[in-house]
Amino acid sequence: MRLLGDNANLIQKISNGDKMTFASIEKLIRKEVRRVVENLERSFSLYEEDEKMLVVNKESGKSYYINKDSFDPEKHQKSISKKTTKEEEEPSTETKPEEKPKEEPKEETPAEEPAEDKDKEKSSDEKKDKEEEPKKEEEPAKEPNEEKTGLKTVGFLNKVDAQKLDIKTDNLYPETRNHLMQYDYEDIIDMYDLSIGDDKVKFSKLYKKIEKISVSKHSLISKPKLDKQTVMALQHYYTNSDNINNIIRFSKPSVTKKEIETQIKLGKPKEGDKREKVYNSAMNAFTIYELDYAFSEQTQRLEYDIVSYRSVQNDNVLQMFIDAGQWVDKSFVTTSLNPLICEGTGKKRLPLFEFLIPAGTSILTLPCHSNDYCHETEVTLPRNCRYTIQGFNDTRNIYKILVEENYGG
Repeated sequence: MRLLGDNANLIQKISNGDKMTFASIEKLIRKEVRRVVENLERSFSLYEEDEKMLVVNKESGKSYYINKDSFDPEKHQKSISKKTTKEEEEPSTETKPEEKPKEEPKEETPAEEPAEDKDKEKSSDEKKDKEEEPKKEEEPAKEPNEEKTGLKTVGFLNKVDAQKLDIKTDNLYPETRNHLMQYDYEDIIDMYDLSIGDDKVKFSKLYKKIEKISVSKHSLISKPKLDKQTVMALQHYYTNSDNINNIIRFSKPSVTKKEIETQIKLGKPKEGDKREKVYNSAMNAFTIYELDYAFSEQTQRLEYDIVSYRSVQNDNVLQMFIDAGQWVDKSFVTTSLNPLICEGTGKKRLPLFEFLIPAGTSILTLPCHSNDYCHETEVTLPRNCRYTIQGFNDTRNIYKILVEENYGG
């Protein structure tokens, strides 16, 4: 991680005669960053559980979770159990089918009990078997590469939590914000790597911790407001990035602006509609035009040096980048502020690109209130950026890459 401001300063510049090496300077700065981040984590309650509590409803006798602020002594009674939300909710759904068969036979007549009990026991056993089978199949759904970003359906923060983090980041001092944006998660990555293969480790807690930090970063850089057209273009790009980038690499948008306006006015057609292909082509062209314009206007120009990430899933592609050392990408490049976004629970990490993005670079990112996948903390880079591999951390399998915009037409 480089913490200096200008593009030139991001590259190592230590003369042979200096007694202080870059590594020692970086170590001193890293200590300061660690101290600040630890203070941030305390203020954000990053090492604590959700701001929720388990209560018992005095009328119904049922247990459930509520926000601490919503506790009413007249309605609620504190529960002795203090387990995490997910651990409490999952067993509760399992016990419901078992409770019903036990209660119902008591209400039946004695003559009918034996025959019906047997049938109900069989049906309850069948229900248990059916419920157990999907649970075994649910775990692979969280595996990496199920979708382009592995945690697309595994967000640990709800919108209320994200809004609270957004408010808290408003009150940070500029220096603290700068340190937060440059935090590189190395201690958390090490924790993940050391925990691989340990069945006792609850990776959900680790994911939640890293998600809180990345969402806090995302909140800071997404504060500049975007117009409706840019928001629409980004939303379409997030779900159609491959198609859009293939158009940029191998062809040009062939849809006229009038046709784009017509299709947008008509709105998105239903699946299977004859207009679907025309609409998608129009939206792809619209997205390219609008994102290019938004980047040129520097709507979200970075005020801080930041680091973002992207996992490399293909060994051949990785080797191609390594051999090149430096390249210019004609397409948009989407990265994430979360280095574990493509990782599955307990699996060995994929090789990771750590992008060093200097202050002043134009980026685009959707704020949480307009983004269904806020927990992915996506940061989109403009076309024609130059990427240069500056170093490789063999222990963590991380490639450090400098990003410079406006290279090529």
